[in-house]
Amino acid sequence: MHPRWLVLSVPVLAPALSACARAAPDPAPPPRLALAVVSPTASSPAAAWPAAAESIAASPAAPPPSTLPIAAAPLAPTAFAAAAAPIAAGEWDDNANYREFQQWLRTSERLPFHRVDVSQRRFLVVRDVDGRPVPRCPVTVFDREQRRTTLTTAASGRAVLFPRAEGLRGDELRATARCERSTAAADFSLAAGDGVVDLRLSTARDLPARPAIDVAFVLDTTGSMDEEIAAVKSTIRAVSRSLEHGSVDVRIGMVAYKDRGDEYVTRVYPMTTDLAAFGREVADVSASGGGDVPESVNEAVHVALTRLEWDPGAVGRYAFLVGDAPPHLDYAQDFDYAADARDAAHRGIQVFTIAASGMDGLGQVVWRQIAQYTGARNLFVLRGGAGPQSTGAGDPRSSCGGTQTRYTSDNLDGLILADIARELKALSGDPLRIAGLDRDEDAKPCAERLIATD
Repeated sequence: MHPRWLVLSVPVLAPALSACARAAPDPAPPPRLALAVVSPTASSPAAAWPAAAESIAASPAAPPPSTLPIAAAPLAPTAFAAAAAPIAAGEWDDNANYREFQQWLRTSERLPFHRVDVSQRRFLVVRDVDGRPVPRCPVTVFDREQRRTTLTTAASGRAVLFPRAEGLRGDELRATARCERSTAAADFSLAAGDGVVDLRLSTARDLPARPAIDVAFVLDTTGSMDEEIAAVKSTIRAVSRSLEHGSVDVRIGMVAYKDRGDEYVTRVYPMTTDLAAFGREVADVSASGGGDVPESVNEAVHVALTRLEWDPGAVGRYAFLVGDAPPHLDYAQDFDYAADARDAAHRGIQVFTIAASGMDGLGQVVWRQIAQYTGARNLFVLRGGAGPQSTGAGDPRSSCGGTQTRYTSDNLDGLILADIARELKALSGDPLRIAGLDRDEDAKPCAERLIATD
């Protein structure tokens, strides 16, 4: 029997499709992102999976706007009915624009964020004998004095190493990958600031016909989130409903957080495969407390990494940190978001950050640091994006002839689902095709940008 294919889509704004396309002279329907998902039959080989989520491309014809990526069938227009309208949000990738990110950090030096040395970077790429990306593979890096750190590859087969932040010294390092019953090693130099370490295994990767992913939300539920909490809950329910009918096995969980002195500091909703029940639980979350501006973000991130039971066998592990305030950096006996970002990278957990309306400068730095270090992306509510009272955490900026925005923009649930789809698509992609390698995508001519073409 042949695999069954489902082609599904989500409407997006034109900027989400290509950062470089010219505006059409005549009005046209918004383009859609189409996701091809394979659903292997019992007789399909496990190797059939690489085609799952193989392409996210423009499609002129698509199902009704009620459909979302990874959904198995069109959903009724009221499937995600909620009291709040969808959140309009933008997205930015600081690894694809690594040099600009470092320059921006230098302009923020007056802020008391934790300094993390990302001045040097290497993409650790693990490929199997056929050149395909190998996810969930531990890669240990040594310096000449035998200091070491271990990172875990994502679905793309890549892990991002920041050697100085990991405590490695000297310019000559060695990386060793051990997985899939094989070992690959390579010596490399840090003489240049950026680069790739290619680790080629002698065996073929072994992925299940139906891969598993873990998705967790880390949600600020203090009073300042009141204007957006209904829309955020609607987004989470929409995401869980769409994932429920997909061709991957999904577990979803959440950590709600407030601040010291509130009703609770963190509340854990354990990982579960019952996505419908999870959606019902999320419906009861309300916003309250949090008298001052900063919140217990440090503790929330730590709890999400240590008290949620992440599946080490999952091909993708994704956390989405949602909040409108920076962490308390003045608490005694608190956790350190920078240390926990390193822990997430070691375990192959990508932490996507979502800056809600009103996020201040310090919070924006922290959110972007966490996402960049863990190989994820930063999302932010656009001005007015959560309703007329929303001040937002970002505004569109034009480039490429003034017809597009510099970052992807869409409703938040669409961005989250597209992020998950993009990560799964990487299972069948070229792991050596890396956005931002040697040159920022934003500095390239429009037609050459990987962010646009991928």
